[in-house]
Amino acid sequence: MKLHIFGASGSGVTTLGQLLAEKLGLQYFDSDDYFWIKTELPFTHRRNPNERNQLIAKDISETKNWILGGSIIHWGNNLFPEFDLYSKLL
Repeated sequence: MKLHIFGASGSGVTTLGQLLAEKLGLQYFDSDDYFWIKTELPFTHRRNPNERNQLIAKDISETKNWILGGSIIHWGNNLFPEFDLYSKLL
């Protein structure tokens, strides 16, 4: 099972994704963890797109079932397998 949950910032994507992952026993991946470099002041330094894509491709390839939370628009073609379900939070 490969699920993608996305929506506007502050809409609850991470909260819902983490809760679902816990209840279903799945790995949860958050696009922010790949898009942004962890810094003292968060969300200020973007990761290089090639590095970002390599990191997420490696992580999702290591587990069969997972949930991805967040926007992945313009991350590249064929990076993600077909999702079994999409859910958009408004």
